[in-house]
Amino acid sequence: MASPLFTSIPLRLQPLFESFDPEQPWLIIPKIEEYVRTTVRPGNLGTVQGDAWIDDDVEIGAGTVIEHGAVIKGPTIIGKNCEVRAHAYIRGGVVTGDNCVIGHTTEIIRSILMDRVRVDHFNYVGDSLLGAGVHFGAGAKTANLRFDEKEIVVDGTQTGLKKFGVVFGDGCQLGVNVSIGPGIIFEPSVWLVGSLLLPSGRYTRDSLKQYRSAE
Repeated sequence: MASPLFTSIPLRLQPLFESFDPEQPWLIIPKIEEYVRTTVRPGNLGTVQGDAWIDDDVEIGAGTVIEHGAVIKGPTIIGKNCEVRAHAYIRGGVVTGDNCVIGHTTEIIRSILMDRVRVDHFNYVGDSLLGAGVHFGAGAKTANLRFDEKEIVVDGTQTGLKKFGVVFGDGCQLGVNVSIGPGIIFEPSVWLVGSLLLPSGRYTRDSLKQYRSAE
C-alpha cells in the first residue's frame, strides 16, 4: 500500500489507511485513538532499563528499549527495534512503526509515526502523521491548536478539526528549534530550517524556498 505522501504503510496500519485520501489526510487523525484501542495487543516484548511507567493497554515490539523515566499511556502501540529514551512522554493514541526513536523529554499524543521516524530531543508531536524517515532536530515542535481554538482550515478547506498538527510525507525534516503548525502538510522530502510562521496549508520544497527551505 502506498500514497503520494507515504511510499509504504506498515502492515499493522493498512486497515486504517484503506480509505486514506491524500488530498484530505487529516481525516485519519480523529480515527487514530479508537483504531489503536481496538487493535492493541498489550504486552512487552522489549526491554525496560531502570524504572519506567507503562500503562496496561500498551504493546511494545521485540527489540525495543524503554529507558528509565519514560511514561507510556495507552492505548499505544510501539513497533520493533525502537528506542523510547529517558523521560519521554507518550500520552496515548500513538502508533509507531519499526526502528523509531522517541527521545529525551519528547511528548507525543494521538499520532502515527511510520518506520524510522526520529524525534530525538525535546520535541512535541500531537494529532499528526509522520511518514517514514521523518526527522526532527532538537527542540522542533508542532502546534496542534489555534490560539483562538477555531476550526483549522487548510488552503481554504475546512477540516472539521480544532486539533490538527501536521502531516509530513516520507523523508521530511525540521531543523533545530523549528516550531510550526497547526494544519501544515509537507509533501515528501521537504526540509525546513529557521523559526518561521507558516500559514496552515500544503507545501513542497519549491513552495518553501521563500521560507529558506534547506536544499
